[in-house]
This record gives sequence, structure tokens and C-alpha cells, in this order.
Amino acid sequence: MPLSSEHLSKLRDEITNLTSQNTTFREQKRHSAVDQTEAEERARRLGEIKQELSQLLNKPDSSAWW
Repeated sequence: MPLSSEHLSKLRDEITNLTSQNTTFREQKRHSAVDQTEAEERARRLGEIKQELSQLLNKPDSSAWW
């Protein structure tokens, strides 16, 4: 998948949203089972985004002449 500014913008927005939710979660004194599950899902998604960005950065440029 080509690296587009639109895709990067969507990922940036998603990261901002997830980290904001994580901050709110950490500020709470008590967490329900649902809260904990949601926090785990956010952590999983942040890991997926990190992996996706890593793959995009390490992927060779298909437009290279060689």
C-alpha cells in the first residue's frame, strides 16, 4: 500500500484518540472489566499501528529504477 498523507493523517488521528482514551483510563481510580478490556484493545491497536508504520518505513520504494 502506498504511503499517502491521507492514510498517515488517519493513523495520526487514531493514535491521538487512543492515547487520549488511555490518559482518561489511567486517571480513573477504579476500572470495570469492560474498561480493562477496552484498554487492552487500545494497546493492541496501538501495537498494530506501530507495526504498520514500521513496515511502511522499511518497505522498499517500488518506483526505484533498479
